[in-house]
Amino acid sequence: MRIISLLLLIHFYCESAVAQNYFPDWAKGVVWYQIFPERFANGDLNNDPEADKVLINEKKKIENWEVTPWTSNWFSQSEWEENAGGNFRDHLYERRYGGDLLGVINKLDYLKNLGVEAIYFNPVFDAVSLHKYDASTFHHIDINFGPDPRGDTKIISSEIPDDPSTWKWTSADKLFLQLIQEVHSRGLKLIIDGVFNHTGVQFWAFQDIVNNGEASKYKNWYNIIEFDNPETKSNEFDYDGWWGIKSLPEFSEIDNDLYPGPKQYIFHITQRWMDPDNDGDPSDGIDGWRLDVSREVPMGFWKDWSKLVKHLNPEAIIVGELWELSPDFISSNGVFDALMNYNFAYAVNDLFVASKKKTDVSDFIDRLREIDKNYPTDNLYILQNLISGHDTERLASMFLNPDREYERDANEKNSDYNPGKPTKEIYERQKLAIAFQITYRGAPMIYYGDEVGMWGADDPHCRKPMIWDELKYEDEIITSASGFKSGLGKYKVEQNKDLLEFYKTMIKLRKENSAFKLGDLEFVYSNDDKYSFAFKRSFGDDIMIVAFNLGESQDEFTVHLDASKYTFKEILENEEGTLTSSDSNLAELQIQISPSSFKIYKLTILEK
Repeated sequence: MRIISLLLLIHFYCESAVAQNYFPDWAKGVVWYQIFPERFANGDLNNDPEADKVLINEKKKIENWEVTPWTSNWFSQSEWEENAGGNFRDHLYERRYGGDLLGVINKLDYLKNLGVEAIYFNPVFDAVSLHKYDASTFHHIDINFGPDPRGDTKIISSEIPDDPSTWKWTSADKLFLQLIQEVHSRGLKLIIDGVFNHTGVQFWAFQDIVNNGEASKYKNWYNIIEFDNPETKSNEFDYDGWWGIKSLPEFSEIDNDLYPGPKQYIFHITQRWMDPDNDGDPSDGIDGWRLDVSREVPMGFWKDWSKLVKHLNPEAIIVGELWELSPDFISSNGVFDALMNYNFAYAVNDLFVASKKKTDVSDFIDRLREIDKNYPTDNLYILQNLISGHDTERLASMFLNPDREYERDANEKNSDYNPGKPTKEIYERQKLAIAFQITYRGAPMIYYGDEVGMWGADDPHCRKPMIWDELKYEDEIITSASGFKSGLGKYKVEQNKDLLEFYKTMIKLRKENSAFKLGDLEFVYSNDDKYSFAFKRSFGDDIMIVAFNLGESQDEFTVHLDASKYTFKEILENEEGTLTSSDSNLAELQIQISPSSFKIYKLTILEK
């Protein structure tokens, strides 16, 4: 790999500031699918994690550790868990199920058939945890995601980590590059998690500090509070961890930027994964980044780094994880293209998910309009409109446990929380939210398994192994030993085929109608009393009217259209007809909509 000094990198890419103006048009309106790699699919049983890696940071002794069977009851305990003692939840983070890259490759046709167009991966870099937000390195894929963990370990140990000229490609790295090729060959895009605020304690630079103390050449990479005094028996070594979590030491900052050492390293790994051949052709690299805890990384770093990204691939997308409205990150002077649109999720939760505490429709619309006010119009089409994800409870479980703040108390501490399998009626309510997510402006994002009805409380319960149709799963049996007081019982674990087909149908409808992907958006009706509303999506002559009734009684209303004659087709009920107006230039669409339902009308202009 070509070595470039940090000063030259920054100078070159800052001089190329025009590259920052590139916009990823491919991302407008695409349907995203989020994959948590360790829990998506196990394609290679021979690379499953071993205890010496999984337990390396554990202070307590755990004997007879082994990988948990993919299809086992989530609430049962393995022998090693029982021997370790404690509560059920105590060992969930030490579990591994063996998800890997080959498993993803084997399931790409499933994703293509589902209709998704882009994939977001939670972290894939080598790390000891199940979630990989505690990286041991940024320039290698996790050894247990590839075919030869032991061989990859030897390769990694032969390198000088801060010298890119010594970097090699491990078997896991090569398989990841193959995955990129397989994704691109199907017309899909792929982005990965960039965690540039912190690392794990096993990260190579941090380990050098642990071993060499104040003599380490990397001592300024992290916020070291105190070094160990070798003349004392106690260990005084202390440092800042992300949110006080000592397993996640934070990189140090200087002058509104990351310290030069980690900054240069991140620049080099960015080149590595965006242009693996280092030939100026980014087609063999990733298509962008999702950036963890973005606000906790200095803006000076983001400004330089984003220019590097856009230079390497002008069509790459940069997505920030920001839970609040953040116009400072997305504007004419901003550094990101898009955000994970949690404000969309909040609004959907308070209208579609809530039951007794349902917000007014007018408030719901105002909150969506507030999002619109904060970002340039083009960027609105690429905001990742999620409802659930790896940091929340499962979507179906949200509906089973309504009337709570988003991402709050969805765990064992809430005595009323029900972690059990949702009912058919709950899944029907989920369909309403999905219909809105798919037809609304932006880029809808599906968390793996929501499309087949997976359920579960907040982390770690939202990270169960994916339910695959060809596998036979044990029943999920929830007892009081789980720590939950509600939802106790026995539940069959299998794909919800009806829900899966609904997702496919809605995604296909979106892809076949440009109005949903690229069209303008206008709310044309709302009724707080009926909990009903309608909006229009239009792109040229492609016009769609989508109506929702979330209330308990039928609603009837009229939508006025700015032409005199249309044909219409209601997609779901296959109702067709012609709309005309005898006394004005405006046609009228009469809508009757039952409670807890939605309608989609496709309109064609005959006379203007």
